[in-house]
Amino acid sequence: MEYERTGSRQTLQLVSRYLSFLHYAQTPTGRFHNFMSYDQVWLDDMGSDDCFGRVLWACGYALQADLHPNVKKVAKQLFEAGLKWIPFTQSLRARAYMVLGCYYYLQFDPGNVEIERSMLSQADALCKEYRFHADKEWAWFEPALTYSNGMLPRALFMAYIASNNREYLDVAVESLEFLTSVCIVDDMLHPIGCNGWYIKGYERAWYDQQPVDPLGHQLSYLAAFEATKDQKYLKLAKTSFDWFFGRNSVGEALHDPVTGGCFDALTIDGPNFNQGSESTITCLLAQLNMLPYLDSI
Repeated sequence: MEYERTGSRQTLQLVSRYLSFLHYAQTPTGRFHNFMSYDQVWLDDMGSDDCFGRVLWACGYALQADLHPNVKKVAKQLFEAGLKWIPFTQSLRARAYMVLGCYYYLQFDPGNVEIERSMLSQADALCKEYRFHADKEWAWFEPALTYSNGMLPRALFMAYIASNNREYLDVAVESLEFLTSVCIVDDMLHPIGCNGWYIKGYERAWYDQQPVDPLGHQLSYLAAFEATKDQKYLKLAKTSFDWFFGRNSVGEALHDPVTGGCFDALTIDGPNFNQGSESTITCLLAQLNMLPYLDSI
């Protein structure tokens, strides 16, 4: 995304470096390692479902991006080597990430029947979980709100855009409206806290708030806007984006202008000052995704 914005050769070199890392991380079976020691030794036999789904999301985006064909060849190879694992990946969030990966792959190769089938099967699986768990008071895919919640409706909005399947849109809208009712309080985003989450029938946790959640909200609202053209979703996306820059329950920014990084969590006492890679990538993605819409808000 940054290379598309700037055309920077240095950024393109980083794209190549990160894809090389993913190539090194892919196992002979097509899955990916997730944990590496400082001396470059893998610490796991196989990464989590979420790890796998995020790689497909990233490689799918790289395929449809304005990148050199040689770079895309690597992303395509990584994606297709892992394709056989899609039906066996059970995590709801991994399913959402895989939908996104397939969506972007189809922007690169619109006629690919296997990729389209994979995308729709995972979108159908999300809808099935929603129909099983949702009721009038709890319009959600599982009996708890945990992390990266916004990615679930986002995946269905994107699947709707690709397929025009009305069920995907209905479930996406219903679930996102429920998530909004829980997490937007007095026009401010209060993501579900990781210190207990929000189990159905119990009190929700307010802290610690993790940066992956405001990003998930923002991306879901942007997808909702693209699917419905309802301007309210742009306002909600901006509300979610502003969480990183101090419009949150503690009133302190998570983005660090000195390093360009992002603090790892918002606690009741303020930021956790560690700046991990996930948090920093999350904040960068929030900025890059918001840029095209700022003039419309």
